[in-house]
Amino acid sequence: MANSNTEQPLSTHADRFDINRNYSISSYVKGELFLTQLMYLIGSENTFKTLKKYYRDFKFKHPTPNDIKRTAEKVSGALLDWYLIDWTQTTNTIDYAVKAVDVDAKGSSVSLERIGRMPMPMDVMVEYENGELEYFYIPLRMMDFEKPNPLPNVKCTVLNDWPWAQQQYNFRIDGKIVKSVKLDPMGLLADVKPENNSFKK
Repeated sequence: MANSNTEQPLSTHADRFDINRNYSISSYVKGELFLTQLMYLIGSENTFKTLKKYYRDFKFKHPTPNDIKRTAEKVSGALLDWYLIDWTQTTNTIDYAVKAVDVDAKGSSVSLERIGRMPMPMDVMVEYENGELEYFYIPLRMMDFEKPNPLPNVKCTVLNDWPWAQQQYNFRIDGKIVKSVKLDPMGLLADVKPENNSFKK
């Protein structure tokens, strides 16, 4: 639906959708994806804790969209106003790409690009020429948060945060030759063009 040019914001009243199918997708699929993206943002453990606390605090009540956001913020410590706004009040899409990988005698440089209007932190898996894997995490500056390493058996390096207004992000890996780069290695990100999420030498 995101690529159909008919999508309307999730906050649209049920009787104001132009197409019935869009209402159905927004109500069910995009609601489910909201939680998947929350898991991508704050990690699976924080998401499960959020859902349990949300149920305890709001069962038999009438919560608002802000209540799930506030609960996730209390549990994780992340700032999530921007996420609730982008996901529910706009039709901004997520689209990130590996723009370039340059290798020289001293190491490798990786260039990433945000093409869609919705910002996200970035999970990056790098494989080196010797077969070694390294997971890089790029925090999103306006979240003021670092997600716990979702892959404890893989070396994790936290890079400088990515300001949402900057479309490109570059980082350097000294002394190592990059063989491949993959964004969102666990497949949680609702990227509308996953085909540009990887590089292979």
